Amino acid sequence: MKDIETISMNQDVPVGTGRRELFAAMLAGMAIIGASGSASAQTLVSSDVTALQVALNLHYLSTNMLQLAIYGVNRQLPAQYIRGGETTDQPGVSATSAKQVAFPVGTRDIQARIQEIGDSLWYRTLMLRALLRADAPAQKQIDMTAERFTAMFRMAGAIGPNETFDPYASPLNLALAAETVMAVQATTLANLASQFTHVILRSSMLALAMATANDVTTLRTILMAGSTTRPELVTMVDRIAAWRNTIDGPTTTDRGMSPVVINGQTTARLSLTGDDGLHLTRTPAQALNVLFMTSAAATQGGFFPTGINGTIKTSAAN
Repeated sequence: MKDIETISMNQDVPVGTGRRELFAAMLAGMAIIGASGSASAQTLVSSDVTALQVALNLHYLSTNMLQLAIYGVNRQLPAQYIRGGETTDQPGVSATSAKQVAFPVGTRDIQARIQEIGDSLWYRTLMLRALLRADAPAQKQIDMTAERFTAMFRMAGAIGPNETFDPYASPLNLALAAETVMAVQATTLANLASQFTHVILRSSMLALAMATANDVTTLRTILMAGSTTRPELVTMVDRIAAWRNTIDGPTTTDRGMSPVVINGQTTARLSLTGDDGLHLTRTPAQALNVLFMTSAAATQGGFFPTGINGTIKTSAAN
């Protein structure tokens, strides 16, 4: 394992990124390095590494998907950011199965919000790799095609057995697909954040979990607004959330988006919180149930046809 004080945040910036995102990335690096310099040296233990590897695998999926959907060809994570560790003899598998989405003039606000999420994911991916360094798992094959989302949406009953869903056909379709992936990421990071033994790393990962939860709320806000012209969007989110909640076991890990009545007032459910107001969580194995699209113990499937690298690579047996 390694000392956290050796981490470097000298990473490339994606083309088209604004000053706000660049400044945020600089602050993130300064916060981690500055905090570690003022604390006594601590070494990452195996459980910290395992949790970071899970987080990185989740970010491989979401980052590649949104970068390609927003910017188009050749904007997937490059070879140096998907290889195993810090060497070139463990190459990763490039993700190219997502497509660029066209944003008509009336949807530029959606484009700006999703672009901000996509650029933030880029920086978070690089941060996780900087923390892991030699322990970073190589990216394996990722299937983000319309056929893969169609299979999931059919399983969830979000579309009919003979219908298809193309996440890249429209901005709202992209928001729905992104919510499907990011909801899993947010609940898993919420589970992992409190488990880190390194005090500085724990605070950084709590911030990462909160940022991802905010991303999901942003996507659900886009979908709720879009439901004025496409009312089926709310039903689709509800059914996908119910499917995620079922396929990963008996505990409550997910919530739909349909408005609920609280104290006599109807309110939208835009955040993934339980009745106690706390963010819902799922274990890494439960996350793989959703991403592998199976309730069984499996090592591959769904978005990851050949599985993932890292210590945890098997879904739960439900």
